[in-house]
Amino acid sequence: MTAKQQDHFELNAMLNLYDENGKLQLHKDKEALKQYFREDVNKNTVFFHSLEEKIKYLIDEKYYEKEIVEQYDFSFIKKLFKEAYAHSFRFKSFVGAYKYYISYTLKTFDGDRFLERYEDRVCMNALYLARGNEKHAMEIMEEVITNRFQPATPTFLNAGKKQRGEMVSCFLLRIEDNMESISRSINNALQLSKRGGGVAFNITNLRERGAPIKNIQNQSSGVIPVMKMFEDAFSYANQLGARAGAGAVYLHAHHPDIMQFLDTKRENADEKIRIKTLSTGVVIPDITFELAKTNQDMYLFSPYDVMNVYGKPLSDLGVTEHYHDMVNNPDITKKKINAREFFQYIAELQFESGYPYIMFEDNVNRDNPVDGYINMSNLCLTGDTEFELSSDLNGDNIIKCNFEEAIDFIKNGLTGHIFVKSWDNGMVAWKPLKGVHTRGTTNELIELHVDDKVVKMTPDHEVYTSNRGWVKAKDLTYEDDLIIE
Repeated sequence: MTAKQQDHFELNAMLNLYDENGKLQLHKDKEALKQYFREDVNKNTVFFHSLEEKIKYLIDEKYYEKEIVEQYDFSFIKKLFKEAYAHSFRFKSFVGAYKYYISYTLKTFDGDRFLERYEDRVCMNALYLARGNEKHAMEIMEEVITNRFQPATPTFLNAGKKQRGEMVSCFLLRIEDNMESISRSINNALQLSKRGGGVAFNITNLRERGAPIKNIQNQSSGVIPVMKMFEDAFSYANQLGARAGAGAVYLHAHHPDIMQFLDTKRENADEKIRIKTLSTGVVIPDITFELAKTNQDMYLFSPYDVMNVYGKPLSDLGVTEHYHDMVNNPDITKKKINAREFFQYIAELQFESGYPYIMFEDNVNRDNPVDGYINMSNLCLTGDTEFELSSDLNGDNIIKCNFEEAIDFIKNGLTGHIFVKSWDNGMVAWKPLKGVHTRGTTNELIELHVDDKVVKMTPDHEVYTSNRGWVKAKDLTYEDDLIIE
């Protein structure tokens, strides 16, 4: 089989194969990219004789929103598109092009043919976001087409389209320990997911497996069946077939179902409990670390009993503050596991799957500047944080994307061909993208201005300096010599 006859997926897969000289065939990515456009994109893109014909058709056939286009004089729209195409944008890798045409570009209603090039999607975003201001529209187009700015996924996907979801990103919802709350939450997952939102749920307050229902013992099925329903909901409610639903569930470390919760992400887990696409996160308080330091057991508390005793859900209680009281309270059903073994299990699981995310309960609430108790997180980074992946080990073909898109690469099984930038003693190394997890949340961000770059990060985020090694952002001084890629 010749290179021309090979499928673009086959060519891309050869990136990780050595040639007869023992070298990785990195050039195969470029071949895959050319093959993809030649045999798929170009053949399946609808041709129009002029921009006027194209825009009129897309409006008349209800592909584009007429109101967005009518904010501008058409002579300006022609100028905007001409300037965008003058940049001669080219995708740097096969994966980047494939992701765009599969998930973002406008397609015919039957899904078989493409109606947009990348430049068209950029221009429609600019027209939508500028709201009739020609100067702003031109500036937005320039920023996006030159990769200096990237709209969030829901915006980039939906802007200007008539049949679309919403320009929304992330939501955090909690579930209370009753069937009505569970059913409402599943409906919320469906509704928010179909509109493009990523949704995280706090399931800490659900009673554990074997807990009583109406005083009848061993009746509750625990949190796993609820997680299964959420996974099915997110898989079903994709955004008009363009983008898979994205969901996460958070459970407290001291919930009795915590070990079964972690097991759902095991590669060899039983299919009855395995969670493939739903993201998982664990809320860990300070007391858990203290118990691990002294090699003690950690007690897990029934949310059903905690609610009955304290009149407050487990997720709102503050486990560190009430831990010893709950341990000594005979009215609270509890069991114990070894704290060090718990952390060891999490470490092994993160190495295996990238999950669970971690939220440090007491750290987050100590730094919380507003009223209320934070008991969960979601699956997002700072919206304008630049995320760089590579399609090869050398980091030559950079893919700029957001956190959610990185998760999509994992879900789509493309991790063997995607590499993420890592740091090892101040040196950049590209390693296979296996999974993602968080290090906690905070409302405070620090801006580092280095030359023409502005990098945002949390105060505890570590950066590498040539004079002091790894230093937290909040501890940096003017004497530090930063190394930022």
